[in-house]
Amino acid sequence: MKNKIIGLVAVRLDSKRLKKKAFLNLYYKKIIIRLFERISLSHYMNDIAICTSDHYSDNEIENIAKAHKIKVFRGSKKDVMSRFIDAGKNLSANHIVRITGDNPLTDPKIIDYLIKKHLINKNEYTFSSSAPIGTKAEIINFKTLKRCYTYLVDPNSSEYMTWMLNRPDVFKIEDVKCPKNLVKSNHISFTVDKKIEYENIKKIYAHFKGFPPKLNEIIKWIERHPNLLRKMKKKNIDPKIKNINCSFKFD
Repeated sequence: MKNKIIGLVAVRLDSKRLKKKAFLNLYYKKIIIRLFERISLSHYMNDIAICTSDHYSDNEIENIAKAHKIKVFRGSKKDVMSRFIDAGKNLSANHIVRITGDNPLTDPKIIDYLIKKHLINKNEYTFSSSAPIGTKAEIINFKTLKRCYTYLVDPNSSEYMTWMLNRPDVFKIEDVKCPKNLVKSNHISFTVDKKIEYENIKKIYAHFKGFPPKLNEIIKWIERHPNLLRKMKKKNIDPKIKNINCSFKFD
């Protein structure tokens, strides 16, 4: 297969602000399972797998993956890029779709739109800043991912591979603007990083009885509920991260 596209879901259970958030329940199922239900609606990904660490704290992830017949690959706790590369090799990937495991409303239509743009424009790295937080993914040429890895000064910082790949001076990248039929607006955050965010997403899943519709319909429903909209409005706060080195050897 010339363009084998593999979705890799990065997930661990050591979150500090919201413990084991990928295992929190959304309408009777865990977040990680709800995420898989949603992204499995993609028409362009040929396979999807969980990519977690080999630390004992993530044994539960492997157990639930196997119970639901989901492929799982385990590797270095800190060196996330090597984990992705090993999984990609095992699944004979040509392109990787990087998905965050605690974003259950990651949108399959946005994924497919980004994949199409990525392939048509022959990009090495494709993303969309116009899609709401917690609904997007990144598309990475697998050869580019391996090449990027050889450039890293600190592979143990590669959890933040977005910053490493978003280098237009090194790679052919594209920030894709999503059309209005896919994304009405991006002023709402759908991520699950804090308890209040989890409670917000719980309300969405409860209203739609476990099967949220396409993103624009979810956004319209939220906009009809001012209290919920206020809580979910995107906040432009840059993350404060210490001891992270995203530089390349030739910088």
